[in-house]
Order: sequence, then structure tokens, then C-alpha cells
Amino acid sequence: MRPKSFPLVLILIAGLFIAGCSGVSSKTSGEPSSSATKTTSNDEALKKSPKDSIAYQFDLLKDGNVSQLRECFTDRIKDRVTDEAVAKGKSQASSYSLDDLVASVEMGEAEGHQTAKIMMKNGRTLTTLVQVDNKWLADTVWFK
Repeated sequence: MRPKSFPLVLILIAGLFIAGCSGVSSKTSGEPSSSATKTTSNDEALKKSPKDSIAYQFDLLKDGNVSQLRECFTDRIKDRVTDEAVAKGKSQASSYSLDDLVASVEMGEAEGHQTAKIMMKNGRTLTTLVQVDNKWLADTVWFK
């Protein structure tokens, strides 16, 4: 005699099989799939939240992607995102985790824009993000 939960188990197994075949990634590792990370557009990543914006910028820094990283900064700062600054930041990036960089976020407003002050785990300010056209852009070169 089969237990009453047998059909439910079959449905769950079938659902997992279908999800696996359709390319849905498992979140058991806690890490996003690399294809999802790489296909996220610049605009999408910068519009999600301040922490997501820093996470995206941090990934670009680790990849050494100067041109895309430059687009993550306010107009007054973009010129300071140089090959040299990115190379230096990239060499130091392995010493930090995202949790080290973004321990807390203090929301505010300045000059008619929403702001997010990003505080590091050690208590220091990493940068302030400014929301421009719904994108969270860094207003300082935080990886020097």
C-alpha cells in the first residue's frame, strides 16, 4: 500500500526535473549563476538597489571592465575611473567580500536626488550613491 503523500512526491520530483531541464538555476549554493550575472544589463543592475549596484560595480572591478564600470558613476566622476585606478582596485578586490564593502546603507536626499551612503563593515564610508534616472550611481571612486 502506498503512502498518501506519494503523488505529492512525484509532482515535486517532476517539477525539479522540468526546472533542471529548462535551465533554471538552483539557489542552494547562494551564488547567482554566471550566465545570469553576465547577461544582466548595466541599467538593470544599477536600478535594483544600492547594494545591488555596488555588487555589480564590484564584479566589474574584479573583471577589470573599465568601460562598463565608468557608466556606474556620476558624470562629475566618470573621468576619474581610469585604467590605472581600476587595475589598482582589481589587485585589492580579492581582499574584500561584498559584505565587507556593504555593511549598511543610510538613505537620504541631496540636491533633489535620493542618496544612499554605503558604510563598510569596518565603519568607514565606502561611497555615496546618487539616484539619477532611477540608477544608483557612485559619486566617488571607491576602489582607489
